Amino acid sequence: MKINILIILYIIAFIFFFSCQFKEDKTAYPELNAIADSVRIKYVPDRRDNVYEIKVTEKDGKPLVKGVTSVAEAKNELLEEIRKQNTAAIDSIIILPDEKVGNKTYGVVNVSVADVRMGTSYSAEMGTQLLLGAPVQVLQHDGWVRIKSAEGYVAWIPENSFVRMTKEKFNKWTVSPKIIFTDDFGFSYENPNEKGQRVSDLVFGNMLKLESDNGRFYKASYPDGRIAFILKSQSRVYKDWQASLNMTEESIVRAAFSLKGIPYIWGGTSVKGMDCSGFTKIVMLMHGIILMRDASQQVKTGIPMDISDGYSNLRPGDLMFFGKKAENGKKERIRHVAFYIGNNEFIHASGYIRVGSLDSAKVNYDELNTREFVKASRIIGATDTNGIWSIDNNPLYQQQP
Repeated sequence: MKINILIILYIIAFIFFFSCQFKEDKTAYPELNAIADSVRIKYVPDRRDNVYEIKVTEKDGKPLVKGVTSVAEAKNELLEEIRKQNTAAIDSIIILPDEKVGNKTYGVVNVSVADVRMGTSYSAEMGTQLLLGAPVQVLQHDGWVRIKSAEGYVAWIPENSFVRMTKEKFNKWTVSPKIIFTDDFGFSYENPNEKGQRVSDLVFGNMLKLESDNGRFYKASYPDGRIAFILKSQSRVYKDWQASLNMTEESIVRAAFSLKGIPYIWGGTSVKGMDCSGFTKIVMLMHGIILMRDASQQVKTGIPMDISDGYSNLRPGDLMFFGKKAENGKKERIRHVAFYIGNNEFIHASGYIRVGSLDSAKVNYDELNTREFVKASRIIGATDTNGIWSIDNNPLYQQQP
C-alpha cells in the first residue's frame, strides 16, 4: 500500500513539474514573443505561403529564440529587434531549407495523386493534393517532409509519395521529354498490353518521362525509374498537348462540365475528388495553367470584374468568389469559388460538381451563394500574371540555377 502511495506521489510531482515548465514557457518573455508575432505578421501573414514558427523561451536565464522560418529577412529583423531589448538573446532559428535535408532539396511526386497535409501525420488536415510528375522544393524533414509546391503552397507530404532529388537530377528530369495523361482515369502497364499487369493508376494531369514510342503505347518512366507503358489513346506527348491548347470561354465551360458529378473532397485537386478551388485548379490545368491553391488566394489574381451592377459584366469562364465583404472593421472572408457559365448560372464543387443559379425563380437557385457573392475575376487574358502561371513559365517547372 505504501509503495502505491509513493508511486502516486511521484506521478503527481512529475505532472506538476512539467505543467509548471509548460506554463513557464508560455509566459516567458511576453514582450519578446510579442515582437516575434509582429515580425511574423509582417513577413509571413499566411502560413500557406511560407514558414515562420518561432517563439522565445528561456535557457540558462537567457532568452532563447528558437524555431524555423523560410524567410531569412524575417530571422534577421527579429534578432535585431529582440537584441535591442535583450543583448543576451540566443539565436536558435533554423532557416529553411534545413541543412539536415542534405543536397536532395527538390523532388517529384511519384504516385497518381499525393495527399499533402498541414501536419506530420495522416490524421492531419489535408491541405491539397499533388499529381504524378509535379515538382516540389524540399524544406524540412521530420519523419514527414515539408515541401513547397509549384503554386507556392507549403505543407507536409509522406516521403514515400515522392522522390527526393539533388538539383542536378531534378534538372535532368525537368528538361526530359514528357507525356501527359489526358483521360480522366486509367492505368499504366508493365508491358504494352492493357490486359497485363498494371504498374499504377493514372489520372488527368499525370506526367511521366517519355522513353520511346511503342506502337499503341508510349514507353515511359516514373520519377523513381519504374518503366511503364501508357496507351496513346489516353495520353499525349506533353509538347504536342501544350501546343494544341486554346483557352476560350467555351473551352473553360466545356472542361468544367466534363467534371460534373464528381464528389467534393476537402483538399482534393484531382479528378478523384476535389474541393471548390481544387475544381477551378483542375479546369485551368486542362488549359495548361497553374492557379494558386485556395479560393482566398485565387481571389487576389486575374483581372478584377466590376460587379457593382450585378452580373452584366461577367463572361463565361470568369471566377466568382463568395463569402463576407469587409465591413465594420472586419476583414473580407472568401470561402468559396465557382465558374460563371452564363445565363445567371455558375458551376462549382458543393457536395459534387453541380450547377447553381443566381435567379430565385429557377429550381437550382442557390440562395446562400447569391447573397454572399463578393467578387469576380477573369483568367482569360491574365496568363503569367501574379499567381497564374502557364506550366512552363512556373519557376519550379524550370531548371534550377
